[in-house]
Amino acid sequence: MTIRLTWKRLFLGLGGLALGGLFVIWIGIFNIGATGGHWAITDWLLHGAMRSSVRTYSLLVETPPPLADRALQARGAGHYAEGCAPCHGAPGEPQNPAMRRSTPPPPDFSRGIDDWGSKELFRIVQHGVRFTGMPGWIVPERHDEVWAMVAFLEAIPRLSPEEYRRLSAGEMAGKPLGGEGFEGLLSDCARCHNADGLGRDGAAFPRLAGQSEAYLLHALRAFASGERASAMMRLPTERLDEAEMRALASHYAALPWSPAPQNFPAEQLALGERIAREGLPAAQVPSCLSCHGAEARARNPAWPRLDGQHAPYLENQLALFRNGQRREPVMRTIGDRLTEEQASAVAAWFAASSGASQGR
Repeated sequence: MTIRLTWKRLFLGLGGLALGGLFVIWIGIFNIGATGGHWAITDWLLHGAMRSSVRTYSLLVETPPPLADRALQARGAGHYAEGCAPCHGAPGEPQNPAMRRSTPPPPDFSRGIDDWGSKELFRIVQHGVRFTGMPGWIVPERHDEVWAMVAFLEAIPRLSPEEYRRLSAGEMAGKPLGGEGFEGLLSDCARCHNADGLGRDGAAFPRLAGQSEAYLLHALRAFASGERASAMMRLPTERLDEAEMRALASHYAALPWSPAPQNFPAEQLALGERIAREGLPAAQVPSCLSCHGAEARARNPAWPRLDGQHAPYLENQLALFRNGQRREPVMRTIGDRLTEEQASAVAAWFAASSGASQGR
């Protein structure tokens, strides 16, 4: 007896399979418990599909910055210690036992990382992985922050527990972090900005000491609300209340400012000073000191102090304005009109400036 395959029988068969699948879902006989884990074939299929997807989409990722940069690694490490280590562990800090009961369990980075390429790690950190509990970056457009995390992840296999603590906590390594009250808040801030508010690891973190209370309070509010986009600052500021923000702003504003030794080419400093003092009339860029000079800041304390700030930080902020990732209209226009060479020169001049001769 021959059974002929007709379109009608094909559609009926497919319809029956679909109804059967819906019936199985409805009666719930399958086990979704995490304690049972995946079958080996399921794990192989899911993990293989994930690796293939990451490999393909990573082809679209831009060329990474120098990932061996200590400052870049320190930025990633500070965020990792607070936001990632509870699930993934760290050198000398085993993974949380509860996370090992997840299906699939998050990879344990206390023992190193898998053989991912830099661009593949960027893709995973930026967008996360579905059905694994791995979230995407809070602000995925902040590529500079994602690359900082990638730089740290690639450094993990070379870090001893002591080196990890120094990289992630600076002078607070080995000291209690967090805790109750204002001292607990200060210890969390000091993890990156140091107790003196002058940052650490070269230019890894901006200087807070000597900024105006008004500017610092505005920055904390903007980070907490998401108005100023930063995953690294959203995490610690979102849990602060208004009184805590005011107390932190007052504390860091009262800390003494001191210039850091700098070494920039004379011609770069000359270009930066000219732009800072005179602007670029042909490009309709006003003088930087018209807002950021000492006299201007006295009129409006909400404008930040730039002299003595780390040059890479200033240059990166100008890039964020240029790319539209910081949305203040005036600075976005200025950032868009400065070339990269001009932005670097201005950042260098302010970093090398003591502020004594700025005026305006």
